Parts: sequence; structure tokens; C-alpha cells
Amino acid sequence: MANESEGGSESPRTSRPRISVVIPVFNNAAYIEQALQSVFDQNVGNTEIIVVDDGSTDETAEVLAKFSDRIGIIRQSNSGSAVARNVGLRETTGDYVAFLDADDWFLPGKFAHQTEILDANPDLGAVHSGWKITDKNGVVTKVIEPWIDAPELDLNTWLVFKPAKLGAMLFRRDWLQKVGGFDPELLQSQDVDLLLRLSLAGCTFQWQKSPTLCYRRHRFSIIRRNGLGQVKYATMVLDKFYSNPLVPSEIKRHERSVRYYSSMWLAWHLFHIENVTAATNQLQQTRSHSKGDLRRTAHDCLYHFTSWTQSAGSDPEDVRSMIDPLGTLGDENSSDPAELTTSLHWWLSVWWHYLSENSPNAASQLQHAPPLDPDQLLKQVGFYLRTGTVPAPVQTIDRFWNDAMATGCFKSTEQHRVTELYVTLCGRALYSGDLRIAWRALLRTIRFGWHPKAWPGIVRTIKSLLVELQNSK
Repeated sequence: MANESEGGSESPRTSRPRISVVIPVFNNAAYIEQALQSVFDQNVGNTEIIVVDDGSTDETAEVLAKFSDRIGIIRQSNSGSAVARNVGLRETTGDYVAFLDADDWFLPGKFAHQTEILDANPDLGAVHSGWKITDKNGVVTKVIEPWIDAPELDLNTWLVFKPAKLGAMLFRRDWLQKVGGFDPELLQSQDVDLLLRLSLAGCTFQWQKSPTLCYRRHRFSIIRRNGLGQVKYATMVLDKFYSNPLVPSEIKRHERSVRYYSSMWLAWHLFHIENVTAATNQLQQTRSHSKGDLRRTAHDCLYHFTSWTQSAGSDPEDVRSMIDPLGTLGDENSSDPAELTTSLHWWLSVWWHYLSENSPNAASQLQHAPPLDPDQLLKQVGFYLRTGTVPAPVQTIDRFWNDAMATGCFKSTEQHRVTELYVTLCGRALYSGDLRIAWRALLRTIRFGWHPKAWPGIVRTIKSLLVELQNSK
């Protein structure tokens, strides 16, 4: 198929394609050939490729010219990827549509597997999959399996987890046309916006639980070059979504929580691309969406920053540079900033290693951390257990307590005091509805709590949990 045009006119085609691939490109001469080759290598007949050159000023045109007998080329002045994708989408004629960024590439078998799923499920609107992250040279650094955290691809998933990656998906063209394609005002985050609108319109999605795309990370990508733009457009997407009268009331009830975690992720993203000043400012926006104790907010941010940093393949220790800004999230009326900062450092130095089940350094980190007296240590770990994003496994307390006893943090006559931690975990698990962890924590409480010396601590802990529960309502 050969087709080169200005402004989107289309040459006649001899047969209707089954799959249409839209590739927007702007100054990606170095990578576009690999992207195209990955489509050719799918070995699926009746496939059309439409490349929209969005005003490139490098050698992109020369590279595309080498494939002019196999692809359609549309040239336009630089208008952004949303406009470019819409221009390409209007030219498509296939039953199914795939989008590919010019610096990424498809893995073999993507079309065969995803068309098989769509063919077998006529009511399905799109198939999603995992992807591999690579460095600028194409070396794989991480495999993303988003179905682990988001098993259901429903409206809540797109809103809360946002596992959007257009290149890992295959859409029915009819659904894309039904919602009008991409919002041209969004220079970034247009993928999340599209998926939210599709979901609201009734489009259904299904996982293909394997990777189909290689996503290249490099310093010239827009998401890394324009971090503040990411904040602007991600916020616009949420504003637009919540103003839509079609949004169910049960979804709207959780708006503050969604904005809280979205703002937190944007702060982390700015930190990750080394814009610490902007990340610090964004943390204050995150604080404004927090529902509860601002000390808890600081620790919640630290937990997520550390988790996201590790998931991105970076050293969690890098997050330590954000502890001072996180310390400013404490409640000036009730918290000592120095005390909060100390607690954040101790969490990253010690408790993170206990939450990371495979970390071999937990005992060593505990031994070399700034010493705390037994009451302080129980209070601090109890706070971490009580306010964790998810209930910690019972084995986390087992491991911590064995190390605490072995390193002399507690005397042999204080073994019963671990019941305070198990009671805290039991209450936290019950609050989250995790009955398995709650039951195991209760069994540990019974095991260690029979001694009368443990009873005052158990009563004190239960009272604290009830206060926490009341404050969280």
C-alpha cells in the first residue's frame, strides 16, 4: 500500500484491511524504522500502516520514504500527538486499530493473539496486555504485568490505577469512532482520557496476560522533558471526567481519594525526572487532598514514592532526598517537624526492609539505626502497621520481633509486648476486610497475650485503634 498526502486525503485501496496501525511521529528518525519493522514482522495479512508525520524537522521524512510502498504517510504542521492520532484514525479502514509510538515497537505475535481474543468475543471493545520497559538502546530493564494490581479493566481501574499504554492495546475501530477519538486539547494524558470515555460509554476490555510491546525510555521523550505539562494535562483529565454527568455517583464519592493519589503520583513523577522543586510544590497539592492525619500523609507518600521508585528500577534510597519536603506535610499544630523527619528516615532505613520480604538487610539496618527506647520503638512500629496502605503480612512482625529481641532492643522478660503489634495488625486487617491476616494476627495475640503483663498493652492498643477508626470516618 502506498499513500502520501497532505492534510489527510486518502488514496483508493484495493481491499479492506483487517488491522489498521496508526503511528504518529515527531523527530524520531532514530527509532521509527524499528517501529515499522515490528509491524511488518507481525506477518498478519490485510494490515494497513498510517504514519502521521507531525511536523518533523529531522531526517524522519527520508526514513519514511524508504517504506513508501508499504505505508501511508500523512504530513502536517506540528499539532501534538492527540491531533496526529485523530488524523490517522480518520484514515483507517480496518476492523481493529492499534496505536504505536514511533520510539516503541511491537513484540512478535501481538496481532495474532489479540485478534484471536477479539474475534472470539464480539462484545469486547478492546484487548490490553503487558509491556516491557527498555533503555534508550532497547535493552529490557523491566517487564510490566499490570493485571496483578488491576485484575479487572473497569471504570474504577482506569480511574485509580491508570494502567494505560496504548501500544499494548488493540481496539475495535467502531468504539474509537463512537467516542470521537482523542481530545485534541490534551497534549499529554490523552490515553487515560480516551479510556475513561470509552469505559463510560460501555466499552469492555480484557487482559491478554503477556507483554506485546516494548516501551523505550529515553531523555528526549515528552513525558520526561515536560513534567509540568504532565501535571497540567493529568489534572485537566480529572476535571473533565468529574464534570461529566455520566459518571456514576458511587465513583464521584471517591473523587478526593482519586485526586489525592493522582497528585501524589505526579509529585513522584516530577521527583523521578529530577525536578525536585516542582515535586515539592506538588506535594503541597497532594496534602490539600488528604483526608486524615497529615503525619500519616507524609508516611503514605514515602511508602508510595519508595514503591514506585523501586518499580521503576531505581534505588529506593534515592527517595531519602525527599524526606525533608515530606516533613513539611506534618501538621504544624500537633507534630514536631524534627520528630516527623526522624520517623520518616527510620521508616526508609529500617521498616522498608521488613516490608520487602526478600531484603536480607533488615536485621542489620535495625541494629545500626539510631536507637529508640522500647516504648518509642513499639509506638513507631505500631504507627507504621496502623497506617500502612495495606495490612502487612504477619511474618513481617515475626521477623521484626525476632530481630528486635536478638539485637537487644527488648529484654527477654518483655516478650509479651509483641502482642501490642499483633493486636494493631489484627485491627488494621479487619478494617481492610482481610480476614486471613486478621485471623493469623489474632492467633499470635492469643499465643503471646495470655500473660497478665500483656493485658494493659492490649487494652491500650485497642483504645488507640478505636480512636484511629473514629478519626478516619
